[in-house]
Amino acid sequence: MTREDMLRELELLPAWQLREPMKEKVAAITDVGRVETRLVGFQPDLQVQLLEGIVKTSAPITIKPQILTLMVSESGEYLFVLPNATMRMEETQLLQNIYQAMRIKVKVAELSENIADIIQTNQVKLLIAMGEATAQGLLNSTENLENLRGKLHTFLNIKLVVTYDVSHLLQNLRDKAKAWDDLCLAMQHLNSISIGPQI
Repeated sequence: MTREDMLRELELLPAWQLREPMKEKVAAITDVGRVETRLVGFQPDLQVQLLEGIVKTSAPITIKPQILTLMVSESGEYLFVLPNATMRMEETQLLQNIYQAMRIKVKVAELSENIADIIQTNQVKLLIAMGEATAQGLLNSTENLENLRGKLHTFLNIKLVVTYDVSHLLQNLRDKAKAWDDLCLAMQHLNSISIGPQI
């Protein structure tokens, strides 16, 4: 079975095919009451409150293991920052499909209280923050997810891309294409720094 057959079987084509990120801006969600957030074990407001403690102006930047899950690619290039919520089987499967579509293998990062240590130990080149609360906590921002998506942010001198978390993607299938645009942006940036500047 080819990779495309597998993705078609999982109903991820055409959303997970490699393509250029979308150029136009996505309109921000104005009716927040209509947006559903499901994070097992966390109330969304509580999670944002806890994540606010991650980023401080003074170094070192510390994290609490009970708040975030850090998944690093085996090559060390990517660090996925996810809310530390118990994932259902279909959420875990979708996350695995994302890693396969990106052609990377991941492992749980060895946890340290200092996120800078994790980045340095694994020689991380790019962070991917999955979920609004996660992104807001890392970027010390109150912007909503739609405003944070589609651009490269900087966290500890490393580029960071924001996208949806897997529980959101399972509830909002149309957003899979937007998430893939975010991941394409991440892959293109990583490819550009690997190639280096053109002379």
